[in-house]
Amino acid sequence: MNEFVQYRREFHKYPENGWSEIRTSARIAEILTGMGYSCLMGPDAVNIDSVGKFVRPDEKLQKENMERAVSQGANPEFVEKTKGWPGVVAELDTGREGPVTAFRFDIDCLPYDEPQKAGYRPYEEGYASCNADSDHACGHDAHTAMGLGIASELQQKKDQLRGKIRLLFQPAEETFNGAQSMIDKGHLDDVENFIAMHVALSAENRPLPSHTICCGCKDFLSDRQIDVHFEGRAAHPCGAAQEGKNALLAACSAALNIHAIAPHEEGLCRVNVGELHAGIAINTIAPNALMKIEYRGQTATIASYVGERVFDILDGTAKAYDLTYTYDDYGEVPAGKSDDAMMEIIERAAKKIPWFETIYFEGNVGGTDDAAAMINKVQSNGGIGTYVGIGTDTTQPVHNPEFDLDEECIPAAVELCMNALEEIHGIK
Repeated sequence: MNEFVQYRREFHKYPENGWSEIRTSARIAEILTGMGYSCLMGPDAVNIDSVGKFVRPDEKLQKENMERAVSQGANPEFVEKTKGWPGVVAELDTGREGPVTAFRFDIDCLPYDEPQKAGYRPYEEGYASCNADSDHACGHDAHTAMGLGIASELQQKKDQLRGKIRLLFQPAEETFNGAQSMIDKGHLDDVENFIAMHVALSAENRPLPSHTICCGCKDFLSDRQIDVHFEGRAAHPCGAAQEGKNALLAACSAALNIHAIAPHEEGLCRVNVGELHAGIAINTIAPNALMKIEYRGQTATIASYVGERVFDILDGTAKAYDLTYTYDDYGEVPAGKSDDAMMEIIERAAKKIPWFETIYFEGNVGGTDDAAAMINKVQSNGGIGTYVGIGTDTTQPVHNPEFDLDEECIPAAVELCMNALEEIHGIK
């Protein structure tokens, strides 16, 4: 088994949700240090002031994350270096004048329980998640392994390269502020070329199986998430029911109307009520309700349209049910587009690798990734970037608790990136 496939399985077994990736960060740094890299970790890797209050871990949780990391085999020295904050940055400086290229590898997971059942490979082969409500159901374990593979190859070929290659192991892609925290720390200020990769994207609106690749995507959707709190009034449903103000019914009505928002002619928009919690007792009119809402748009105009309609519905619902609402805003991940020039470099790199039998120039994200914020930053520098889709056969689609992948994609992705670096950083 390839060494970096083994790393993938290790990270799969010990998944950690956004802003809790302490074991993951410590192991990445330990492995990179063993390769000869100096690593920035914790507050040196991420700007903690950029982490929003609704996702920010408190000191108690940070301590628990650090203790768990050590109990699960992480080196205490590297755990301590995190200071309770995840994220790792490493750089190969060739010492020769040349461009600066950055890679992004996301390291968090999803808040699911992974199945523990016969016939499911991670369980059968002993690398299923051992952490509750934590599951690598989006391939970030593979992305992390790809990053370590690239790091290893860079050390082998550094005498053949020029410039600087920066490796960003980013926390909290699935939540918020992960990419922005690295941007605000300055890690992309001098970057001219940017590459992020993700398994299990699509092209021509079909999933990318093994032996395929898309060289970039241009359909990133912006993403805003809010928690809406409806405040009504409790009452007995058989007593003075007229005194009650039913927050549960209000939330249900709002959810149905939000899901009926019309599409926009200028591009993609998506809206979803992902959670609804309401009430205090079976025999009491619900005085409160919590809704978790996410809305996305392909452009700023579309995002604004969806957001305005969401709040129109919330305002109307509050008036109709004679109650009030407040909301918590988690922030926004921007839309973005890959650059043709970088996609062409990836295309040329892929053509040299027999494993990639089908090459799509442009593919589909089908959603949001905060790598778009990094691409936007590099483009604002005058640079170019892309978001590459690495094809892989999967057991289930991403964000399904039973997601697993064809691990042959890992060495193929490493070879792809080294081919691209040879073109960008090769000694002329």
